[in-house]
Amino acid sequence: MKSQSEELLKLLTLNLPDMLWIKDLNGTYIYANKALCDGLLMAKDIEEPIGKNDVFFAIREREAHKEDPNWHTFGELCFNSDVTVIENNKPMRFEEYGNVKGKMLYLEVFKAPFYDDNGNVLGTVGTGRDITELKNAQKSLEVFNEKLEEKVTQEVQKQQNQQEMIFHQSRQAAMGEMLESIAHQWRQPLNIMGLAIANIETQLLLREIPKNELMDKLQAIATNINYLSDTIDDFRAFLNPYADSQDAYFKPTKSIAEILKILDAQLKNTHINIQTNMETTHFTFKGVENEFKQVLFIIFNNAIDAIKKRINDQEIQNGEIKIDLTLNKEYGEVKIFDNGGGIEDEIKESIFEPYFTTKHKSSGTGLGLYIAKKIIESRMRGSIEVTDTDDGVCFCVKLPIH
Repeated sequence: MKSQSEELLKLLTLNLPDMLWIKDLNGTYIYANKALCDGLLMAKDIEEPIGKNDVFFAIREREAHKEDPNWHTFGELCFNSDVTVIENNKPMRFEEYGNVKGKMLYLEVFKAPFYDDNGNVLGTVGTGRDITELKNAQKSLEVFNEKLEEKVTQEVQKQQNQQEMIFHQSRQAAMGEMLESIAHQWRQPLNIMGLAIANIETQLLLREIPKNELMDKLQAIATNINYLSDTIDDFRAFLNPYADSQDAYFKPTKSIAEILKILDAQLKNTHINIQTNMETTHFTFKGVENEFKQVLFIIFNNAIDAIKKRINDQEIQNGEIKIDLTLNKEYGEVKIFDNGGGIEDEIKESIFEPYFTTKHKSSGTGLGLYIAKKIIESRMRGSIEVTDTDDGVCFCVKLPIH
């Protein structure tokens, strides 16, 4: 009966696709199935491995192929894992690999000790499954992931460089617009000072200037010099890239008032009337206030340019800009209306794209509204949109309140 059971077991294991074996304590084969003999040992038949170990077959294969030192390197690690199983006295899993017939072979190996009737360890039993294709696929996937990660890193860096370049260009454009604002702000006080000085010189030549009149003219000059100094401080604060570089809480009413102060001369010279509706709102936004001011500056400047064109074309006599600041649940809304004419439907979807502009290339970069959108949506977690009105457009900036 026992002999029949052994024959039945041998019959069941002999032709299995997985490698099966039994070894004694010295790593010598007691049994090896056909898959092991053909796929790993290159044994003549299943009887040849009996009494031999893995190293025997490895050396024999290398001797037969001396021209290729890597023809067969599998086997040296096998005995080490046999010893590990015996020392730990428990079933264990390994991944064993090496060259077989000049090609790398990977095996998923399970080994376990076997015992006599008294519980003494007699050796190990093992099974091995060829996972070479799986390993190669994993390696290919790893290489692919590495290349993909490198590609993503390059693209992210490229996008960052592009964003930095666009912000730099936008900053330069903003400085150009600021210089124009400074020119408008300074023109009148410089004229006043120039006239006062010319009048003083004329009267001094005639020696007909009373002291009190001289003092009045000097006071007017001093007042306008202080005004010029104040405007320099306003512009420096706005253009300073290091000012308010960290997120902080700020009141939009204050930001709007400061931008309107900077643009005051341009608004007056263009005959633009400003209406504000923000007296009852006291909420705050969180972010970089100078960036929020930059958004306002961009929107106001676009409105001024549009209104100026309509006035020059004699479509309107005076410009109007209305600012509404309202609270809408957990959001504050800044709405800026103008009567500078609407935006054509076919370009409305493009106005926030980089380098898109309806102005002549000498007076517009097409970056302003793109930067405004980036600041509001990416940096301040809000939204910005534009809609047509009866005689112009409305820009609505929506930001979470704090």
